[in-house]
Amino acid sequence: MKRAETLKAINFYILTGVCVLWMGCGMGEKDEGWRTSDSVDGAADHLSDAFDESSNNLKKHAKEASNAMHKKKYRTALISLQEIKLSGEVGSAKEGMAVRDSLVNLEEELIYAIENGDKNAQKTYDLLKRVNRN
Repeated sequence: MKRAETLKAINFYILTGVCVLWMGCGMGEKDEGWRTSDSVDGAADHLSDAFDESSNNLKKHAKEASNAMHKKKYRTALISLQEIKLSGEVGSAKEGMAVRDSLVNLEEELIYAIENGDKNAQKTYDLLKRVNRN
């Protein structure tokens, strides 16, 4: 009997310790730009933040893409994101992740719009697929 009670106590303390550690995860002050978004608006904000200290050219394209994503002008956003990718000036992983995050969320939003019968979304989605093949 005593052995069973000891095992229960040990399991309780292990479980409590794991819960305390788990609760502490993600409690840091900053994400240092290493984040992903679950919406187009979040990705647009992430993009602007990531390119805040970049060259004027990249900053301009990031701002254009961000504004277009907020306004649901997905073709303009896609073109600006491609300009960033093709510039060869993306200098950090943070910037690269922001572009990737924006493209993923943009594609998801396009799929939703296509499902709702948006013909322009279909054209932009087709363009996205052609760009990704090259």
